[in-house]
Amino acid sequence: MQATEQLQALLLGKFYGSFSVATAFGLDFDGFEFAAQDVQSPDEEFIKSSFVNSYAPAANTATPELMGKSAILAACLGAAVSGVQVYPDASIILQFANGVQLKFPTDTPVVDWHWAITEDGRDPYLGCIIACFAPGEIQGSTANNSFKADGFAAA
Repeated sequence: MQATEQLQALLLGKFYGSFSVATAFGLDFDGFEFAAQDVQSPDEEFIKSSFVNSYAPAANTATPELMGKSAILAACLGAAVSGVQVYPDASIILQFANGVQLKFPTDTPVVDWHWAITEDGRDPYLGCIIACFAPGEIQGSTANNSFKADGFAAA
């Protein structure tokens, strides 16, 4: 199965019931988690600036870029994925039934993976269903290699 077909089979018609915002973004679907180093939307700057202008304490946050991203992720809670596009650089665009588009890019600097679908939100190097570890490269079904602290795989 091609990467696009696998992603469509996993995501189309599904929705996430919770999300997390930290050093990466996590979307908790029923039975798996979609995690990404970055999420982008054409609406995020408008939402961020509107929020900062209407809620003064928001101007003093350490990470103002997360406000727009968080609001857009919240807007998609419970909205079914209606479209999945995969680009040659392995970036993904998800369209939702509510009209929102989210892009999960692969041009994030200084990361060792860009996006991944795992069973439980773990580090994709410890096992994943499908993931992008480098721009243009999508890998499926990476087994749990149980890395030891010294960096060598367990026997």
